[in-house]
Amino acid sequence: MISSLSHVNAWTVAVPFLEEWMSSPEFGSHSSGKVRTLLEVCSHDGFSGWAENSGNQIAAIAETIPRLAQLNRDNQCWTHLNFWHPEELYWSRPAAPSQFSPDPADIRHRLRHPLQGLWEYALTDLRARRMGVGVSEFFGGRWRDEVPTDYWAGRVSPERAAQCALRAQQLGLKGIKLKTTLEDPNIERLEAIREAVTADFHVTVDPNGRFYRFDDAWPVIREMDRIGNLRVLEDPFPRFHLADFALLRPKIDARLAVHLDPEESFSSVLASGAAGALNIDSHRIGPFQWRILAGAAEQANLLIWHGGGGDLGIGTAWHLQLAACAPNCRLPGDQSGPWLRKDTLINERFTVKAGAVVVPNGPGIGVTINQDALDCYCQQKKTWKL
Repeated sequence: MISSLSHVNAWTVAVPFLEEWMSSPEFGSHSSGKVRTLLEVCSHDGFSGWAENSGNQIAAIAETIPRLAQLNRDNQCWTHLNFWHPEELYWSRPAAPSQFSPDPADIRHRLRHPLQGLWEYALTDLRARRMGVGVSEFFGGRWRDEVPTDYWAGRVSPERAAQCALRAQQLGLKGIKLKTTLEDPNIERLEAIREAVTADFHVTVDPNGRFYRFDDAWPVIREMDRIGNLRVLEDPFPRFHLADFALLRPKIDARLAVHLDPEESFSSVLASGAAGALNIDSHRIGPFQWRILAGAAEQANLLIWHGGGGDLGIGTAWHLQLAACAPNCRLPGDQSGPWLRKDTLINERFTVKAGAVVVPNGPGIGVTINQDALDCYCQQKKTWKL
């Protein structure tokens, strides 16, 4: 239950990226994710739960506080969380007369409020801390104590790609994920990495759909695959071209992966044969929907990883906890945010062991906030009494 909540704190913070380790000037700096929102939900008995999201979400959080306060007063549980105003929802309007019209109550869950996941993070962390268990135990127990993780870099020159790969290997990681477009020096990047690091170092390439169509990209993809260090090719084409994914998949040795977004596309991705793996992240959908999708992927015999977004310490800890409690979450994720920023805003340090990051131990997500660092990088703070 959430009846013992006392107040909510929210901060927006701007922790600079270490640009020299994640981008090249000729491709521009990595602008997204520089501003983050931290949310703390506090209870009367002295516990608190934490969450993290991208962008400045304080105004949006303020809009949801009255609903949270109502749930708090009414002693309702998380299954009742619904932050939409009735006039914003199509089901509040008169339904068209049809014998096939669905019951609005049966489809409410399909339109989730943008902050639903953020609140679920914080409230789940609070409940797990109050119970004295880690979040991965809260969700049924760990399958692993270390989560395979790769380094991350944006669009970089071949020389910078080699430098980033070498840094990743020195950190103890065994792979790197690179952003790209079809026009970039894709073959040269892979060759430069191959020359800079050991033979067992692997690369994930993520064009975010910017390889366009199979006919456009096949000559380049074929040469990239022949270099030998391309382990995963993620989202080469726009996700509405699933037929192109299915056409490419048997032609390359690299594993072809699909970033599952939106989550409603799962059945289409599965039926198309487009994916040899899935990137499923919980940033928007929250931990409960993530566990449902991870379980569905397991039933389909698909390996997954939890996607990252240059997160700070709170977000990284959350992703590691979730990845630890899904049996099929065995592919390297990109929880490398702690090594790409000047600070994580937490007291604990993440440990790398044989290409994996050790999952924090302790109640909740297993980490605590560094108040001095938070104050240093804070741009705005807001508190609401409940």
